[in-house]
Amino acid sequence: MSVPVLPPGDRPLPAFPEPTRKVRSGAAAGAPVGDAATPYERLPRTLARWSWWRMLLALVAAGGLFVALQTPVFGVGLMLSVLRGDVQLTDAGLFDWLNRLVTLDAARPLDLAITLLSLGVIIPSVYLGLRIVGFVPTGHVASVAYRLRWGWLRRCALVAGATIVVSLGGSLLLSLAFGEELTPAWTPWPTLVASVLVVVLLVPFQAAAEEYAFRGLLVQALGSWLPRRWWSRVLVVVIPTALFVAGHVYDPWGLADVGTFALAAMWLTLRTGGLEAAIALHVANNVGIFLMLASGVLGSTAQSDEGGSLTGVLITAITSFLYCWVVEVLANRTGLQRRSPWPEHGATMPLPVPVPPPYVAAPAPVAAAGYPMRDR
Repeated sequence: MSVPVLPPGDRPLPAFPEPTRKVRSGAAAGAPVGDAATPYERLPRTLARWSWWRMLLALVAAGGLFVALQTPVFGVGLMLSVLRGDVQLTDAGLFDWLNRLVTLDAARPLDLAITLLSLGVIIPSVYLGLRIVGFVPTGHVASVAYRLRWGWLRRCALVAGATIVVSLGGSLLLSLAFGEELTPAWTPWPTLVASVLVVVLLVPFQAAAEEYAFRGLLVQALGSWLPRRWWSRVLVVVIPTALFVAGHVYDPWGLADVGTFALAAMWLTLRTGGLEAAIALHVANNVGIFLMLASGVLGSTAQSDEGGSLTGVLITAITSFLYCWVVEVLANRTGLQRRSPWPEHGATMPLPVPVPPPYVAAPAPVAAAGYPMRDR
């Protein structure tokens, strides 16, 4: 019988680990139980080459790669903009171009594509940075399954899509109910088609990239450095959330809205043991907003740093709570793996696999199959 390839790199795994206790009724077979299992934020400690300074180097490497990969994106984008006559190669012209990239006008497909791609390169930067310092398998940054759980992501995407439709629709209806007037400035069809293609094709990478940065690499860096205490989790939540909010330029209510979303995304990541649920919500939210802007239904196609409101924050809070609740129900019903069976640095084997009670005929032993488990 062959021993399967092991996710934490080069550690050997005994063919028949000794069982110790049963799982609760309804739990997934082979799911880790108890506090000894490793939560998402501490997954780097399960890797064979774990050390605190490697995690620091991974952050530095990912940051350097992010800047390096952005350079050709901006270079090619500038060249195309000049050829189209959208940019004058003067100080004022370049400043205006950079300002357009930050403003995120959904009716300027090329500018929007440049900005989205410049953020999307975070994903390869994170994976390459981890590989450079020897943190393999690099999939630990995605989930406790040491990979992105595509089946789970698809389930969450369906729920997230419905959630955002309710959220954006509710916001529009409440705005109209409170006497606000909509004066649509419809985008011409050729521009609209180009913008929709850019949004549908590139926004998922931009949204996922931000999750990899703020709920992925940064969370695991802090979680693996800090001791396993309750206050450590507080810092793991607060610091990345504050940095995520600081990366947005909105009015106070707008920042509160972003912060509410960020807290929901953080809870989803830590609760489900992976980025999938947060990615689904982030992608659905950004795609919905950019499509609305691109259409011109709001009267403006550019994002504004004003316009936040208490009503908007409450709608975000309510819909985010509902999404989190549905995700929790789905996770329980599907027996989603929430923690890694691999122990933290210092041990040489994963946690024992629960087996049926003695009076049940046990199946033939296998070589610790199911590590890391696939989602159902």
